Amino acid sequence: MNYGSAVLIGDALWRSLRRPVLPGLWMVAVAAVLVSGTALFLIPTAPGAMGVATESYLLAQLGLGPSEAAIARLGNQIWTWPGVDGVTFRFPGENDPIAISERTVVVRLLSSEARATVESRLRALPEVEGVRYHEQPSVRARVPPASRIAALVALVGTLALALWLGHRSITRAAALWGKELALLRSCGVRPALMRAPFFTLGAVVGLGGGGLYIVVCWILWTWGRSLPYLRDVVPSFPYVWPSLVVAGLAIGLGLGLGGALIATLAPPSRS
Repeated sequence: MNYGSAVLIGDALWRSLRRPVLPGLWMVAVAAVLVSGTALFLIPTAPGAMGVATESYLLAQLGLGPSEAAIARLGNQIWTWPGVDGVTFRFPGENDPIAISERTVVVRLLSSEARATVESRLRALPEVEGVRYHEQPSVRARVPPASRIAALVALVGTLALALWLGHRSITRAAALWGKELALLRSCGVRPALMRAPFFTLGAVVGLGGGGLYIVVCWILWTWGRSLPYLRDVVPSFPYVWPSLVVAGLAIGLGLGLGGALIATLAPPSRS
């Protein structure tokens, strides 16, 4: 594609972005898909995570050697163990779930029966200098059993909405870009390359939706930690920010390109 074609495509994209209602709604729908998917992933599946009478914790004291990145990797590893409901990192001076005097990984158990297995694995880790057990009455908010169903319905609904808005946005763009497309066709540009501006628009919207999703996650981390359930989940976000940003932008880009692809599979007969 030569310089003139690139200028034509840039002009076409600019005219679409000057009418931001449909692309903006498409961008919000992409972000809603990501938020719904994250909610579905974070809502607990095990009965023991739904407001049980007591909560069981293992507090693993760490030495000064491990870096924060190493602790984040350690927490992600522990989270995959059977019997573990959640993992958070606490600094000296904090008081959740009890007063903390050393750098500590707090491991919340699905039930007290999991204590022996998880504790033996914690004591075998070279980063752990000691392990304490703590049990307290549950103060966590009860997550309704239908929450995962609602999150799944929201995910399917927002995905359908994103694809529909993508189709509408691309169709509107094709109508706006009639002159540019005709000039590209007269210059002998191949049909496959003529779809490039539509995919570019989808990529811009997808990356914007991914960025909006990251902003929502940041708001949850900043202001949502006072909520009982989010307090158990959100503190882990700072240790997964690089993965969260990469995944959010990558999935958002994929959703934007997917919406553009669906819309261009049957391009309008008249430009």
